[in-house]
Amino acid sequence: MPFGSFQGESVKAFITGITGFAGSHLAESLLKKAEVWGTYLHDDFSNIDGVPGLNLISCDLTEKERVCEAVERVKPDVVFHLAAQSSPSVSLKNPHETLKANIFASLNIFEAVADISPDAVMVNIGSGDEYGDADPGDLPVTESAELKPLTPYAVSKIAQDFLAYQYWRSRGLKTVRCRPFNHFGPRQSEAFVSADFAKQIAEIEAGVRAEKIIRAGNLGAEKDFLDVRDVVAAYEVLADRGERGAVYNICSGRAVKIQRILDILVSFSTEKIEVVQDARKMRRADTRVLYGDASRLRSLGWTPRYGLEEGLEDLLDYWRERVKATGK
Repeated sequence: MPFGSFQGESVKAFITGITGFAGSHLAESLLKKAEVWGTYLHDDFSNIDGVPGLNLISCDLTEKERVCEAVERVKPDVVFHLAAQSSPSVSLKNPHETLKANIFASLNIFEAVADISPDAVMVNIGSGDEYGDADPGDLPVTESAELKPLTPYAVSKIAQDFLAYQYWRSRGLKTVRCRPFNHFGPRQSEAFVSADFAKQIAEIEAGVRAEKIIRAGNLGAEKDFLDVRDVVAAYEVLADRGERGAVYNICSGRAVKIQRILDILVSFSTEKIEVVQDARKMRRADTRVLYGDASRLRSLGWTPRYGLEEGLEDLLDYWRERVKATGK
């Protein structure tokens, strides 16, 4: 990857959203091979408390001047654009803020990198949600599948994805586009289904919840899940060997029922837990079955290393520690 091709020179990696879930895992991995810089928006550093040696810049990416100042300060060799409003559910409640945060912030970072560090490799993080509710005959979805977004979040990621393509064609920016499917692991917010289940179990075990009940949404949906550590490893491979301007699925290649995710997590607990479906956790439009084809990425030498059960147990242990420490 770029970290190996500079032959001993100090490589500067720049991560937008470095304090986020995936951003913190990527930063932790990159510290072994690069000088790591990153932007953050909110003063919550809990995800990177155990990750020393990072260079942090407070920056609202919707403010063009601040973005230019940050890129000018770092002059990165490789950029990983992770910062986003990343919850599909939140986007349904706040579509305007989601589109602003994801589209215009991306425009600013593309402009700044193209103007200031035009030789930098830029890995743009889209989403498997861009495919939406794919037809059964199109499964597993390849990168050429029709995009059928079901949420403002998915729409924003399509726009961001196409901006990356456009900047490669019109400005020569060395973009690599990727569409990661569902991923999970330690530090993940309870806004996402696996972490939501894990947090509820941890609260039950800690006695924070009076009732030993997990409230769940649609348990029949089938989605493609990967451990976050496998996802960030894919980002690094794409920075190194990804074709400029091309798009890559990051996925396991198999569908797992949400019920299965819940069953695995509950099996790690000794508590007798009841599951109740909650209409408030249901989406009017939701993916029935979606899983992807990662053949293009695998051809670059990437392969998942972490199993479903291993990653989910690590996620649950994270929430056990957090609930024990904070009570929430």
